[in-house]
Amino acid sequence: MLSLISYKSISTSADLFFGQHRLRYQEFIERQSYSVKVFDGMEFDEYDTLASLYLVYSEDGKHVLGCSRLTPIHLGCMLRDHFSYLVDDPSIYTAASTWEGTRFCIDSRLPADKRLHVLRQISVGYLECALQFGWERIIGLMPTLILRSVFERNGIALTRLGKPQAIGHHSRIQAACIDVTLDQYQRACRSTGIDSPLGLIGAKETVRHVA
Repeated sequence: MLSLISYKSISTSADLFFGQHRLRYQEFIERQSYSVKVFDGMEFDEYDTLASLYLVYSEDGKHVLGCSRLTPIHLGCMLRDHFSYLVDDPSIYTAASTWEGTRFCIDSRLPADKRLHVLRQISVGYLECALQFGWERIIGLMPTLILRSVFERNGIALTRLGKPQAIGHHSRIQAACIDVTLDQYQRACRSTGIDSPLGLIGAKETVRHVA
């Protein structure tokens, strides 16, 4: 099940909230040797703020198998602050209703079919969340291969924001933008076979999981 966690729901979703920080430690620190902040087996940075939202996938409500973070760029933007050279046109940072997706990760110990399922849940969840809250676009950076496997192969069109460049252990990192439209969401649902993983689209309540 995919859940959406905000600062309002941390107290009722503590296992998932702290579990995603532990998964990030496993995947970014232990597996990829990121040089970022760590505390008590959890990875975090300056973009883990009260404004951030977290997409967290778990089958039992306790053990996190995949996650990603979404943050409004006017309250902090990793791409702008640390990787601005990946973006050709900086006006993207002043565009209205723009959020940044970061810390997308899946438990690498899962079998390939399970990783693909979790990946698709989170990628469709990006668009469902954005549509529900009225965002116009989501920006971020990933290795070009992962941009294709996470988004484009699952029916989500991307606009590249600049040329790929080598960063750390990765030879081709690129910034990209998802334009949020109903067509994008519907195409992703058809491509993945996943419809409304968060249960937000079509819900009577403005927000169901963020409470």
